[in-house]
Amino acid sequence: MTDEIDIKGAGDPKGGREKIQVHVRHLGEREKANFKADLDDTLQAVWDESYVELGIDKTERDVWQAANKQGEPTSLMDHLGLTLGDARSRGLCDKDFEIAAGTGGA
Repeated sequence: MTDEIDIKGAGDPKGGREKIQVHVRHLGEREKANFKADLDDTLQAVWDESYVELGIDKTERDVWQAANKQGEPTSLMDHLGLTLGDARSRGLCDKDFEIAAGTGGA
């Protein structure tokens, strides 16, 4: 099974980094984007880039999530400091992400 991983600049003095194609859906806007992210980018950086790629403004209610191993959406908000590679190795995400509007409570 191929994970669409590119290794750029192996042995290159400029120092290439390993990249993976990520897929993002904004559930409220029904928009999708695909782009390459470095495995050493933080989840926060990938989330931020998602808004650029989608051309949508971030709101304070937005939640960054991915499907867990059971296929259920799981919030990544407590893990934004992890790298994409670390989060993948811990089973928190793979390469498919969603932006959902958080629910407010009163």
